[in-house]
Amino acid sequence: MSLDIPGWMTGDAGPVRTAARGLRSAAGVVDDERAGLRRTLGQAATALGWEGQITDRADEAANPAQDGLRIMQEDLHAAGGALDDLAGALEDHGPTLREIQSDWDALHADKPRTEVTYYTGEEIGTVDWAEVRRREDALRDRAEHPKEMLRTADRGCRDTLAQVRSSLAALEPGSSTASFTRSQAPQGTWQVFRDQGLVNTAADEALLVRIARAQDPNAVRALLDELDQQRLAGFLQRNPYVMAALATDDEPRNADDPVLSGLWEAIGELEDGQITDPRSIEGIRDYWAGLSPQEQQRLRLLYPTLVGTLDGIPVEHRAAANRLLVESAIDVEQQRLAVLQSMPDNAATREQALDDLPGWYPDWLGEKILEGLMHDEAQTLLHDFRLRDQEVERSLARLEFYEGLMEPLERPRFADVEDATGTVLPADARAVLLFDPRGDGRYAEWHGEFDSDNVGIFVPGTTTDMSNIGGYAQRVERWAREPNTSGVTWMGVDLPNSVASDATQTRYSEDGGQALLRFVEGLGMSERTVTAVGHSAGGGIVGFADVYGLDVDRTMLVAPSGSGLGLHRPLPWPLAPWGAQPSTPNEYPPQTWDGHDRQVQRFTQTAPGDSIGVAQASEDVRWWVGLPEDWGHGDNPNTSDQFVRLETGRWTEGEHAGQRLEGFDSHGQVVTPGTDAWANIVGVITGGDVIPYREDGDWIGPDNVYDDPDYPGTDPVPIDDLESPWQQSQPEIMAPGPLDGSFEDRGEPA
Repeated sequence: MSLDIPGWMTGDAGPVRTAARGLRSAAGVVDDERAGLRRTLGQAATALGWEGQITDRADEAANPAQDGLRIMQEDLHAAGGALDDLAGALEDHGPTLREIQSDWDALHADKPRTEVTYYTGEEIGTVDWAEVRRREDALRDRAEHPKEMLRTADRGCRDTLAQVRSSLAALEPGSSTASFTRSQAPQGTWQVFRDQGLVNTAADEALLVRIARAQDPNAVRALLDELDQQRLAGFLQRNPYVMAALATDDEPRNADDPVLSGLWEAIGELEDGQITDPRSIEGIRDYWAGLSPQEQQRLRLLYPTLVGTLDGIPVEHRAAANRLLVESAIDVEQQRLAVLQSMPDNAATREQALDDLPGWYPDWLGEKILEGLMHDEAQTLLHDFRLRDQEVERSLARLEFYEGLMEPLERPRFADVEDATGTVLPADARAVLLFDPRGDGRYAEWHGEFDSDNVGIFVPGTTTDMSNIGGYAQRVERWAREPNTSGVTWMGVDLPNSVASDATQTRYSEDGGQALLRFVEGLGMSERTVTAVGHSAGGGIVGFADVYGLDVDRTMLVAPSGSGLGLHRPLPWPLAPWGAQPSTPNEYPPQTWDGHDRQVQRFTQTAPGDSIGVAQASEDVRWWVGLPEDWGHGDNPNTSDQFVRLETGRWTEGEHAGQRLEGFDSHGQVVTPGTDAWANIVGVITGGDVIPYREDGDWIGPDNVYDDPDYPGTDPVPIDDLESPWQQSQPEIMAPGPLDGSFEDRGEPA
């Protein structure tokens, strides 16, 4: 245990003051340049005899430059002020923290002792650990206020310096060279920018010329290896297109790099950037722990696609590598958007398609056919054919999401993660654990503190991709606001693009279940309470991961496509030989994938009238009509004795408060804050209260108690006080009993 005081908090304020003066000086130069531009234009207009509209047009032409310089001048002033504030905070609070650290060191150098009576009756001296802990807590309490003041000042510096970079970029036309940009900067400011790491040095620009001639990513790395690692980090941040060149290397190998080669020995084989054997994860974890901080940093900087996606690498190192990948993806997506916007729009495509329709159709019929195929809903329900206008919208949404990933957190973690090389991951940086923008994309993010006891992992469903995963991430982030709880948004595989053509295919659940199992294993959370939550197709993924032996404490399938259990491949009799067994079991295994005993609490909820019920009944449909083998996701969890079913209930907030969740729209509402269903998800993750599903009536016609619009609602109960799944399946309402793992006389649970 330690005080967790980052080294910079007890450092010298002098260099920070110097940097502040430099930025304020640059702001003054920019202000003078702006005034000079205005005077020059005025003198030119007078000398040429301009007046009227021509003068107005000259002013209009100059306005963008004037505005850009004004914004930069304001941002430089703000950054200088923020650095001054940080220097003041260091002067005010640094000595206090140094004193507290000294007291901490003294406490551990000379721990308080006490006398205890040995069993022989002899009095012996021993460390008074209770007193040590009391004094440690007191020192931590003393340190918290100055640390928070410094963290606040530090965040202000980060924000304002980022704004300076943004305003500098705004002055640069899209196709400008670095030399052109430098020529536009007021005289004297460029050296200040270089000193503060805001722009490239002359040596950096010479290196960029050499990199442009490199033939492959390893040649780029050989050139980058010439840089000091601290300088390399800033260079890659300033030049995201260099990182984009490295990001094309999804499985980097280099026989001349012994550290990388050692990592590959631990990995074994990769398939599409993912390990194939979860048994290799322990070796990856051990190898990484044996590297020096400098070796770890070098791998993060030069091989981010490998480090950022590799299960077994600690979360802070994966997140640090992925920050570089996100920055480069912003640059690449901007280019992709420009290409898309230059393509024929949907109207032109529609006219061309109408002309190319085979056979003869009346115009009105051809238009109807194309309308049915080209509207937005058809692209999610029927097929995954992407049209230009929708792709432009997706590209804009991806850009917004990527840029948001680089913005500081509104609720920073407790402290920066640091090692001997400096800050690995700032407290206000988003912790992206997986970032692969190829195709629809793969992404995972940790929300909240890294050491929380409760961790919820959310797996979304059909049509989720990089253009819309941000909405789910915002919801999962809310879990981290619960005490001692963190959340993870996981889109670790390509999810189905459409309901009819993709989402029915079993392979999405199979492949996703295996990937989720490896991801959870890579996080190494055996000492925590972990819950895997899957929605829609994500529910099928969690179900299959459970079939494979996912090492979690709870699962929750929310409006799932299936449970992964009882999937008949080959098809059941009479469509296959008598006695053919299902390819997945009828009960979940009682052991994890590597043979350790596990006790998993399983919950599920689906609103009445949700069309996902068709997928949940896929095994019944297969029995009668003999659908293809790669179809369906297993038995219905709502009727399985493996699950405790929860009530989706009603809206609890907003304009729909009091209305029941039901029908087609309920499929998305069950993962929306402000509903009983959402409260259930939070309750399962935190081990809190949930609303159990209840029916009344008789065996012939049991009814959900919420079918009565006047029903006041079922009171939430602690999840550990719910009945077992077998008890709950009875139609009458029963008194809650302990969920002790037994299913009455049906034997031990899976």
